[in-house]
Amino acid sequence: MEEIMDSLLKVNELTAGYFNQDGFVIGVTNVNFEVYPNEIFAIAGESGCGKSTLAMAIYGLLKYPGVVLRGHVYLKDKDILSITQEELRKLRMKEFVYVPQFAMDALDPVAKIGDQMMRAAVSHGVNVEEARKLIKEKLELVDLPYNVVNMYPHELSGGMRQRVVIATSILLNPSLIILDEPTTGLDVIVQYEILKDLKRIQRQLGVSLVIISHDISMLLMISDRVGIMYAGEIVEIGSKEEIIKRPSHPYTYLLISSLPSLVKRREKLLSIPGNPPLMLSKVPNSCRFYDRCPFKMEKCSTLNPALGDIMDGHKARCFLQKGGYVDLSTLPIPLEYYAEEKAETDLSESNQHEVVMKILNLSKIYYIRKNLILSEPINAVNDVSFELKKGTITALVGGSGHGKSTIAKILAGMIQQTSGKIILLGKDVSEYGVRNSMWYKENVQMIFQDPYSSLDPRHTVRWHVERPLLIHKKVSNKDQLLPKIIEVLKNVGLKPPEKYLYKYPHELSGGERQRVAIARATAVEPKVLVADEPVSMLDASLRAGILNLIKKFKKNGISILYITHDIATVNYIADEIMVIYKGRIVEKGNTYEVISNPSHEYTKRLIEAVPDPYKTI
Repeated sequence: MEEIMDSLLKVNELTAGYFNQDGFVIGVTNVNFEVYPNEIFAIAGESGCGKSTLAMAIYGLLKYPGVVLRGHVYLKDKDILSITQEELRKLRMKEFVYVPQFAMDALDPVAKIGDQMMRAAVSHGVNVEEARKLIKEKLELVDLPYNVVNMYPHELSGGMRQRVVIATSILLNPSLIILDEPTTGLDVIVQYEILKDLKRIQRQLGVSLVIISHDISMLLMISDRVGIMYAGEIVEIGSKEEIIKRPSHPYTYLLISSLPSLVKRREKLLSIPGNPPLMLSKVPNSCRFYDRCPFKMEKCSTLNPALGDIMDGHKARCFLQKGGYVDLSTLPIPLEYYAEEKAETDLSESNQHEVVMKILNLSKIYYIRKNLILSEPINAVNDVSFELKKGTITALVGGSGHGKSTIAKILAGMIQQTSGKIILLGKDVSEYGVRNSMWYKENVQMIFQDPYSSLDPRHTVRWHVERPLLIHKKVSNKDQLLPKIIEVLKNVGLKPPEKYLYKYPHELSGGERQRVAIARATAVEPKVLVADEPVSMLDASLRAGILNLIKKFKKNGISILYITHDIATVNYIADEIMVIYKGRIVEKGNTYEVISNPSHEYTKRLIEAVPDPYKTI
């Protein structure tokens, strides 16, 4: 029991999952870790690895069809999985708190902020007068004015609502707060401010945080220790410094190598091909990373290594590390391991400077109705001019609401601009009708942000690629159709293409779906590709593959407008950068020069806020 008391939270052999019509989906298996007083412990992993299942199991929220099969969760001296619901209710808020994913949506839309916080305090035995003092104190701690108690959630910005949730979570001074994806859906600058606030509050109050996220860069910036999850189990655990400098599990090593950085610029981001194992009613009798590992050995196919010590609390689940620490960066990765093909096309200097599309004084005004009579104009895009050159990636960077997607939709022919000219291949295409012509659509294609909704769920991969080929007459007869589809799928790294032809979108991973979307867009051989946040909804390892794929199409001579809020990604992929702020381009130029020496204050704030694994908040 003494060992249990040394740690604030101890998770021991926790196994949980979900019943469904096909059997039992195993979410987490034999998870072991500890959280110590006054530390930030991060649980990092990609979508579907079991992070949220683990968090809900720890907090006692896993309800049928979810179930904890075995294990213990000790909070100080109590095993919270074995106590009654009433005992558990008394511990929540006072001893530990769980802040769920999309916490902003957890606020009651028809109750004032003050009433919601008061209800939380009073229900745990705090008198009204003391509750008012606690609410005022905690709102000040998260930099919110006290008058927000009289406001409804819809009257607050996303960042303010997230601060309300944080203030509520620390209201009764708990020892431990579990935050599941705490910055999801926030603007990049707001996200950075929230993270700084969390770190400040954690140090000030001496509370321990468990932060769960797929955003590895963000977690490495803020955490003291990190646990890496893969396929339902912890594969590596150690201090932030150990994880970054000496990643000891192949999955961790490839994850770190897939992250773009401003501090440590990489010539090549490493992707992770393949998918995690499907754990339906059973777990593999092998290392769970075996099928995706570039360093696998024969015994990895029949045995799953234990989580073993390397040094000073650093642990990894890998046979390579059993005889002493092995630096994975010194091991060769087979060339055939990578999903994406190498791009061999080279462009001459003269071709690279050829202007494909020119945008002149582009503006877009929306009118927001204030009442039955009056409308208020909103300048979403204001006097924007730029050029897109052949074989060049031009990045358009800015936070949410500054006009990036509006420009993308105008160029894609989805909406009409209020004023301004658009020239494509020397032809004036400013008229909305021209941008809806077959000629324009053939030359300008768009990749959308969300690969989960941009593909029609009723149709196969073949249909999605076949349709643009037929519409734009890229094949002269039916005999040429299937070979052309296979060629297009190969070009986006979906190999063997025959494996994907008759799959539906729901049968694909997020990265595979985005590759299909890119295949659909590039099948007609466009001159311009508009990519609107194409990797923002993908996990880190999948992003690397898509970014490398987009760089390949640049080398094939396509002019690419890459729209994002992530300057670290821009630093890796783009030749030129434009920073947009409140609808205006406030800075532009060579990517390296702008990032190295930004002149506009907003650019400086974006650079400061970018999640970077080699930076510390």
